[in-house]
Amino acid sequence: MTINFGARGHDVTWARTPEELADGLAGYGVHNVQLALGRSFPALSGGGQVNPGMGAYFRRVMADRGVQIAVMGCYSNIIDPDPERRAGVLATFEAYLRNARHFGAPIVATETGTVNREGFAYTTANFTDDVYAETARVVRRLVEYGERVGTIVGIEPGVNHPIHDLDRVEQLLGDVDSPFLGIVLDPTALLDPHAPTDPAAMTDEAFDRFGDRIVAVHVDDYRLEEGKVVRCDIDEGVLPVGSILSTVSARRPHLVVVMEETTNQAIARAVDRYGSL
Repeated sequence: MTINFGARGHDVTWARTPEELADGLAGYGVHNVQLALGRSFPALSGGGQVNPGMGAYFRRVMADRGVQIAVMGCYSNIIDPDPERRAGVLATFEAYLRNARHFGAPIVATETGTVNREGFAYTTANFTDDVYAETARVVRRLVEYGERVGTIVGIEPGVNHPIHDLDRVEQLLGDVDSPFLGIVLDPTALLDPHAPTDPAAMTDEAFDRFGDRIVAVHVDDYRLEEGKVVRCDIDEGVLPVGSILSTVSARRPHLVVVMEETTNQAIARAVDRYGSL
């Protein structure tokens, strides 16, 4: 089975234009990109700037090199406790949802954020039922907007976020029951460095529990250093990459697999090693 690999646009670190990005991705052997305008082209990333013409331009440039924009990244704090900041974040996310089809992207993705006013530092407040309920309310708003414009809202669970484990994922999918809510599964993002689990087993369990709702998978290798998960290029850490990819290809053939924190020539090396299982 051929793995339908992609990479994050900003992991082609030398690309300064859409054309350079398309050339880099194609040259490294990937046919999908998770495009975060805010990371690759911040001057073009505002909710008031994203528009149908921009989408058509990016789509054409990528397609000319055989690359699809599989996911648009709009990672932001959708549950920011400051009402004014949250309003701006949600308006931008809805602009991305509204314009994603012009980029050719079926999914706009984000994590669920934090109620910590000082930023993304760890806080157990994210794990309370009250914060979960507020998160579900915000996700429901975005999904209802996605239903109107035909774009999937991709939620990536993370260990420091309100949607922080498989139980919360399953709860969210039950509470916001829509085909326009999908899960972007990143096993590394769900690892607790103080109680590490087997990411391959976690992936199997996720596909058992809600595999039909997984719309993309992230693969980012890691090492545990001084109680922290430190990301690294694929095959420079301890992630069981082959096992995870075998599960993905068996359970969801040709699902987009986006490499994260694997940059430049390391992208090509991963494609060469794991592109066909």
